[in-house]
Amino acid sequence: MFKTSGVPSLLQGIFYVSRVAGEPGESLRLADGRLYVNGAPVTLTNATGEIRYVNFSPRLGGRFLTTSQDTLTVPDGYYFVLGDNSTNSLDGRVWGFLPATNIMGRASFCFWPPRHFGTIR
Repeated sequence: MFKTSGVPSLLQGIFYVSRVAGEPGESLRLADGRLYVNGAPVTLTNATGEIRYVNFSPRLGGRFLTTSQDTLTVPDGYYFVLGDNSTNSLDGRVWGFLPATNIMGRASFCFWPPRHFGTIR
């Protein structure tokens, strides 16, 4: 969970929940629906199964990892986050790196939507 204060393109003063996909110094790439960290594929899952990530073209608002050939390195003091709803998630692919000071902690319980009410694994 992180606060949006100071993050461009996001409503200010609210909290978001996203996955930390990249830590400082790590190299990231999205290709064939998969996340690659330092060249190795990483399988991310949620309650519906494996999460497949898409590259957002600049035409669709993407600024980072817009093609399967793009790589980026997470700078010191920042993280890169991705949402679980890959095709409709306003995340690091659009607005970039998240300052470490914005991270509030790990989400552990879901209140909404009611069908997902309960502990987050």
